[in-house]
Amino acid sequence: MADAQPPSSPEQSPPDLRRLLAALRARVEKRRVDGEYPPGLEAELDGHFERLTGDRPPTPSFLLAELEHALDDLDHFEYRRDAISYDSRIPGGSAMHRAIAKGVGRQIQSVLEQTQDQSHRVVRTIALMARATNMLADAYDTRVIQQLDDLQLHLAQEQDRLQQVLARLTEVAARVPGVAVDRWYEEDAFNAHFRGDPGDIADRYRDLAARFVGCDPVLDIGFGRGEFLELLRELDVDARGIETEPRLVEWARSRGLRADVGRAVEYLSQLDGASLGGLVMIQVIEHLSPQHVIDVVRLSAEKVRPGGRVVIETVNPMSLYTFAHAFWVDPDHVRPVHPNYLGFLFAEAGFANVERVDRSPVPADESLELMPGDDELSKRLNANFDRINALLFGPQDYAIVATR
Repeated sequence: MADAQPPSSPEQSPPDLRRLLAALRARVEKRRVDGEYPPGLEAELDGHFERLTGDRPPTPSFLLAELEHALDDLDHFEYRRDAISYDSRIPGGSAMHRAIAKGVGRQIQSVLEQTQDQSHRVVRTIALMARATNMLADAYDTRVIQQLDDLQLHLAQEQDRLQQVLARLTEVAARVPGVAVDRWYEEDAFNAHFRGDPGDIADRYRDLAARFVGCDPVLDIGFGRGEFLELLRELDVDARGIETEPRLVEWARSRGLRADVGRAVEYLSQLDGASLGGLVMIQVIEHLSPQHVIDVVRLSAEKVRPGGRVVIETVNPMSLYTFAHAFWVDPDHVRPVHPNYLGFLFAEAGFANVERVDRSPVPADESLELMPGDDELSKRLNANFDRINALLFGPQDYAIVATR
């Protein structure tokens, strides 16, 4: 058997790495037990390291510098067989180490060369990745900064356009009747000038207030100076009012009236169904938008219990006299509400009885005088005058009285 390999000698046997590691751990532990390591050395070193490094994360430039340094160290690292120590405290240990190194060295030389070549390949790969990452980061930063600049410019342009649109909307809104105006004059002065003395107003509405006896609680929407609330209090009718202006609410409360800040549709929407015995709006519905007029009638049908009553008084658009003398005096008026339409809404909402009451007749000396005499010509002329008077000088106001 010429090809048979000679049996390996003891010098060529590979070392038992597990046994060597176990011996190393035992040696370290013995030094610890023998006191060669001062007590708390590891904790102290950890504390020093934490104080030096802190909790702040490293900066990108620091990380790149550390990466380049690590790559340089890794690139120049070489496995050296002469770094293996042959010293030993065991008798004959050095000779044994040399024998082991001589036997193992021939076997692992090829592995070391392959590992060294692989390490250089890894270093080159990581370096390329680092450079590529750095290039991508720079390109990303440049692109993001450019996009932010473009976005800032775009936002500035959009803000200019928005300001122009708002200016146009403000101008358009200022031309629409009923849009709230910023008054520099006092509302009390306006009411006193155009509505008259509160005492006269109270006398004018006593008949409508009497309609709510037995229909409490009553909600007065847009109570204004509170004349109708005071009439209801005189009749021992439980009533509450709402207004949009807090100053009017505070003034009403100071006179012992129950009042809240609120708007018609929003306030009614929050009430329980059939929780009201009555609802009244005096010269208010003409301040509402067409949609809110519809919503108020619908909500009144939900919130007023059966047998309850709703009274709405407003300017009469069937009298042209009102447009020349009353309606457009108030800048908050939106549009007049025709009595036929308002009556239709209440009937459609399910009210059992809907009544129209004409109010505030035009003074007789402002309408057309009839011709004296009973002859045929005078009768024809007077008939025509009556038609003209009905159209031009009809009642200035009307009230819809609807019973649920």
